[in-house]
Amino acid sequence: MSRIKSLLKNTTAIVVLAIVGSFSFADTNAQEIGDRVVVTASTDTKIYDKVIERVHEGNISTVEEINGKWCKLDRAEGWLLLQNVMNLDMGLRHFSKRIKDNPRDSVALAHRGVIFHELERFDEAFTDLDKSLAINRKNAVTWMLRGIVLKSQGKLILASKDLNEALSLNPKLPNAHFNMALILYAMEDYPKAIEAFDAAIKLEKKKKHALWYVSRGSAKLGIDDLAGASEDYKTALDVDPRLADSRVGLSNIALLRDDLESAFEEADKAVEIQPKNAMALNARGWVSFKLGKVDEAIYDLNRAIRYAPRLSIAYGNRGVCHVSKNEFDRAIADHTRHLKLTPNNPFALANRAVAWLGKGEFEKAKMDYEAAQKIAPELDEALNGYAWFLATCPDEKYRNGKLAIQKATKACEISKNKDWYHLDTLASAYAEELDFENAVKYAQMALDVAPESKRNICQQQLERFQRKEPFRSQVGKNAEQSIISGS
Repeated sequence: MSRIKSLLKNTTAIVVLAIVGSFSFADTNAQEIGDRVVVTASTDTKIYDKVIERVHEGNISTVEEINGKWCKLDRAEGWLLLQNVMNLDMGLRHFSKRIKDNPRDSVALAHRGVIFHELERFDEAFTDLDKSLAINRKNAVTWMLRGIVLKSQGKLILASKDLNEALSLNPKLPNAHFNMALILYAMEDYPKAIEAFDAAIKLEKKKKHALWYVSRGSAKLGIDDLAGASEDYKTALDVDPRLADSRVGLSNIALLRDDLESAFEEADKAVEIQPKNAMALNARGWVSFKLGKVDEAIYDLNRAIRYAPRLSIAYGNRGVCHVSKNEFDRAIADHTRHLKLTPNNPFALANRAVAWLGKGEFEKAKMDYEAAQKIAPELDEALNGYAWFLATCPDEKYRNGKLAIQKATKACEISKNKDWYHLDTLASAYAEELDFENAVKYAQMALDVAPESKRNICQQQLERFQRKEPFRSQVGKNAEQSIISGS
């Protein structure tokens, strides 16, 4: 389960994109292809003279095509008049003038709040939506929008209350179900998140939203439903073949199945589809690292960070790459940045401990491992990392075989003895206690379940314990036992 949870740290970012969209600060002079725009007047879209659908004022979309005075948006079928859309800066001025002319224009306040949210100006977005609700508390959409803003601010409980209010006013509001699902996903309540995604997808009968299927697929990963997740990612590809997030999801599934070639192929396709998609670059970078192509991995992760400077997972993964090259100061800097973006992250703490260990800063390593344990006592890979430190630290002062056996045993129980590196750590812990009978036993179990690429490491460990020799850590050469996969 922990390997899936660590991969879900990747897919969470996909879900955030599903709420917020892609941010760009449009030029203030005219609409161009790729601009984020707001619809300023409800209007019908057309193909020739046939009306296709109604696009409502306040909707935010991306311009996909322009033909004279007509444009096509990514969230609508057919063409609408270009005069009825404005880029975001123009949209702010448009709705601000309406509010100035009529301070009780609850609709204009709500629309301006949505634009502020799109620009990540969350406090201003909340203020406008709060004022809108003070004028009209019966508008389900406004409750939903304020809930989305609260979610973006990390206030999940308050956000869920607003979304519940929206659903009480309009139980058939698909977007409210969808955003409630995102909150449940963020809370790691995957079964309820899947139920909410199901409701959203069922209610939105006329349209299929590719990102909705991607998001539900990610939730299915949380309950180990790899087949169901794969089906959703493939459905998303059918709806929108140009959505890189679907390929990222399929790459994650292949990674969970230890099929590194397929994982790389899917991640590579994701980058091909969207070369500047930070999640796709992060995914390909991590698979490259798993394939031993560390420099290629760092290249992709550098680009991911360039395109998305707040993508915390990319810093974590790059930090792991630096450890494998014995670049411990760089690794510590990356994991520290990861922690600043996601405070109290046990994955980042445990991986930074590996870098401290490699640098010989054993006290700092111990502090980070203990902090990770305090935050997530059931996180098996953090347990494994701490046990590895206690069993193999070069400084005798920090070794504690009995505690290492306790931590490693718990990690193996959580992972049901299916992870070779947990079993290998337990074997090393018994070796520290000079119990070579059990050391050999668990080293053999590690060898039995290890993937082909790791069998040589396990064979060497088995032979070492058969010679009745304990193991001492050489981080950088064999740091994999301590590094959390897909942190």
